Amino acid sequence: MTEKGVEMIRRKSPWEKLSPAILICTVCVTFSLPLAASCQAGNPMHIVLLNDTGEKVRLGQAAAGKPLLLYFWATWCRPCRKTRPKVSDFAQKYEDRIQVLGINLGGLDSLEDVRKYRSRYKITYPLLLDRDNEVAEAYSVYAIPTVILLDRDGEIRHRGDDPPPNLEGLLSK
Repeated sequence: MTEKGVEMIRRKSPWEKLSPAILICTVCVTFSLPLAASCQAGNPMHIVLLNDTGEKVRLGQAAAGKPLLLYFWATWCRPCRKTRPKVSDFAQKYEDRIQVLGINLGGLDSLEDVRKYRSRYKITYPLLLDRDNEVAEAYSVYAIPTVILLDRDGEIRHRGDDPPPNLEGLLSK
């Protein structure tokens, strides 16, 4: 074999040359996506929503330093009508230990709709309007009703259609 032939055998194909670059790019993208998502989303506790009286409220401020139960709902949601009394009972039972927030989603309900709903069903916990679905997106809420329990550190301890059956067990972890 000639010297030129040996040199051609030793040459790497374009794919072989790209493999390390592709691997490095793949690793960089894989590890940067969660970081980029967290930077973009930020801390959901800093999101500001309107309450049903029209005042702006920061989610973390509404938590008042307690664990937080977020109840995502809408006035037109039939399954929410079954969950609402359970959330109300939960809010009354644990009012000294946890803060319950009703998060109205999507902007289809007007402020007046939410006020009437509160009055009709005698809801005692705060109701906030998430018109742009910022909080829903931050907690990956894609269907309602959704109930999410956060401990004091913001860690999700429960996610489901109803409030958790055993608050003590979840918050003691």
